[in-house]
Amino acid sequence: MKSLKPLLLIFLFAGILWGCETTSPLVNDVQVQLLTGNYDEALTLVDNAIAEDENNYVAHYYKGYVLSSQAESLEDPRDRQEYYERARESYDRAKEIMSSLEEQPVEYQELEDTVTSFWADEFNAGVNILNDDSTRAATPDPNYTALAHFENAATIQPDSALTYQVMSSAYFNEEEMGEAVRTYEKAMSMLETPEAADYEYMVGILLVNENYERAITYAKEGMEMYPDENIFIQLLADAYLQSGQRDEAIELVEGLIADDPENPQYRRVLGTQIYQVVSELNDEVSDHYEKVFELRQEMRDASGSEQEEIESEINEIQSLINRKETDADELVEIATSEMKKVTELVPNDESANFILGIIYQNRAASLFDRRNNTEDNQEAQRYDEMARENLEEALVYYERAAEINPDNPENWQSLFQVYTILGMEDKAEEAMEKAGM
Repeated sequence: MKSLKPLLLIFLFAGILWGCETTSPLVNDVQVQLLTGNYDEALTLVDNAIAEDENNYVAHYYKGYVLSSQAESLEDPRDRQEYYERARESYDRAKEIMSSLEEQPVEYQELEDTVTSFWADEFNAGVNILNDDSTRAATPDPNYTALAHFENAATIQPDSALTYQVMSSAYFNEEEMGEAVRTYEKAMSMLETPEAADYEYMVGILLVNENYERAITYAKEGMEMYPDENIFIQLLADAYLQSGQRDEAIELVEGLIADDPENPQYRRVLGTQIYQVVSELNDEVSDHYEKVFELRQEMRDASGSEQEEIESEINEIQSLINRKETDADELVEIATSEMKKVTELVPNDESANFILGIIYQNRAASLFDRRNNTEDNQEAQRYDEMARENLEEALVYYERAAEINPDNPENWQSLFQVYTILGMEDKAEEAMEKAGM
């Protein structure tokens, strides 16, 4: 999944409240109380003014300002939300009254600037915690403190999509994927035209959250909105594969390949996405082999019916292993075929050669696994030979990747591993040196 969007500080150059044109006695009195920190007295002044005239928009506006200032005076951002909620009500009431007037008063824009200023204070406080290492280190429970600031920002200015975007990032940092999804979906619903990066992030967190159907929906929307962005083909294929819709994933990319057979990117997507499934199948098979090993250990001390039960369980797991290995073998063939086509279309593609090396090396590891778990000596010998053949294939592509980019240590590290397994000591030593190991 792509990295999260960088969080940005918002810099405002709005005039402060004291510079507004209003010179009413109420405003002057409220300002004096605020300067001395007498919030309760300031609230009494504006509440009395509202009681005298419910349509006094200046009083409603200043009530919002007093409550916002009182919120900011509280050290713990978690304690501020109630005040911001009340402030929001006052600001909204003031705007409602001003909007009903024939001529919009100057306080309308002043109110907008004031709200944005308080929003920016809370937003920037949260961003500073997430971005600045020293601030983060000095803040207890930094991610949740940042989230409290973002919640305050969303309360005071609920129509800011940016607030929900960074809120999602903070939830992602805490691995609260459900909330990360919820807040980013809210952000996207507020954007007139979400960017390609918004769709990419949205699909990514949905996949992490294993919400595949919604990931498919957003990937399709991203493809429709940004047809030139190949990432959505990859994400949609990934969503199909992870949801078990393997045929749909293959059909999707094969359709694109049929329309544009010389496009290496489509083949790369198909090869890499299919191989992700292979990797998952291999991991599952390894876990099953470990379970079989444990059960065989148990069976040594068992007898009678207990031994039969264990043997039956082993046979069941072995059948499952066989099915998964067959699936993996079929998918490896597709993955290698597509990636080889990429290297034909783009011979100097380091990444495609490196991926092919990985596929063959991991295929060898799987075959060695099968060798180690069979009790048939002839079969074990066959698996060993096949594994070494795959390692030799891996060498071809790793060496090609290293030839294309000799400065990439990953190429030499992989070569070192394969040379070592194959007993090519001189080559392994040379690769180790070039890898800087």
